Amino acid sequence: MIRTFKSDLIITNDGPPLRNGYVDVNSEGVIVAVGQDSNSSSFTEIKGVITPGFVNSHCHLELSHLKGKTKMQTDGMTGFIKGIFSERFSSSDDEMTEAMILADKEMYDEGIVAVGDISNFDISLQVKQKSSIYYHTFIEVVGQDPSKADAILEKALMLCDEYIFNTKGNASIVPHSPYSMSRALISAVNKNAFHKKQPVSIHMQESDDEFLFCKDKSGPLSEFFLGLGLNIRLFDNISDACPMLNTLPLLTNCKPLMMVHNTLTTAAQIDIAIALHNDLYWCLCPNANNYITGRLPQFCIYNNDDLKVTVGTDSLASNHQLSILSELKTIAAAHPEIPFERLIKWVTINGAEFLGIDKKFGKIKVGMTPGLVQIEGVNIENMVLNGEAKSKKIN
Repeated sequence: MIRTFKSDLIITNDGPPLRNGYVDVNSEGVIVAVGQDSNSSSFTEIKGVITPGFVNSHCHLELSHLKGKTKMQTDGMTGFIKGIFSERFSSSDDEMTEAMILADKEMYDEGIVAVGDISNFDISLQVKQKSSIYYHTFIEVVGQDPSKADAILEKALMLCDEYIFNTKGNASIVPHSPYSMSRALISAVNKNAFHKKQPVSIHMQESDDEFLFCKDKSGPLSEFFLGLGLNIRLFDNISDACPMLNTLPLLTNCKPLMMVHNTLTTAAQIDIAIALHNDLYWCLCPNANNYITGRLPQFCIYNNDDLKVTVGTDSLASNHQLSILSELKTIAAAHPEIPFERLIKWVTINGAEFLGIDKKFGKIKVGMTPGLVQIEGVNIENMVLNGEAKSKKIN
């Protein structure tokens, strides 16, 4: 059975946007025809814009049970981390699973077809097994003690294999952040990436607290780690350089590599980073940045086709919803000069390319199965996203 969808505007990522376009999709979700002015007598008229399914490049599904349990903009990044530590295990496994199932469904209904998801445990495995969403699970490693690097990596490898063999998606091992890892552990991840050839992400330059700790082990993060009883004298990833430029030389085998958050990243730093690493992606999670620190990245520096930009939602511990469209509305409100078509590229084909699934997702193209999303609340003539826009999956 073939279904035909018509719309005033279709963004395919496979050529210019189609005015008065149509898409034919078979019962398995495969695109069988795309064009303009269909002669089909049986079709579904879609109000607004049709785009490929969204890719949420950075999420923490296993933190879904923390929705509403952390306070907004309380003592910056360190205050947020304290909230996570105090609440993370306050729910039962059943409550955590129920929250993840609900979050997964909400993402799917809103148009998200693929997710790059951070995991520290196996709690989300069963949810991902049954989900209609494609998940690439990023097994996150943390550890400031260089002597424990090999043991930490070995444990992560076992968890990574568990996700690879028991879900429909893929998995890879990733570093958490410059401030939470010894150079030995970062190097171990880099060595593993050389053999695995899988996408890698790292939380990067999210707050002033991170810069202070990575420079001289000072600031709120230092006090927090000491309060946990950690021996921060062992931490050796320190430098006068910014955390990103200090850490990138240790991650040269991680290709592609996605910098996540970039709240404090500058255009000059991006230029240097690209010289250090030839396969970088830049993930923006604006609603989480606002939730945690009340600050937003400099969106304007990403407004060009030379940078590979993606968008993530982060977690329900740091966001009110896991909505890619909500993230785009925040970006568009701050910088309306960023073209709507470029924003859609960030949340579709760019994310698919990063995750290595661009043969199926990211484009409305014959033979692909991207899923189709309807976005209402777009000025079709000027292609401008407004604050009342809504999205939903239509196929």
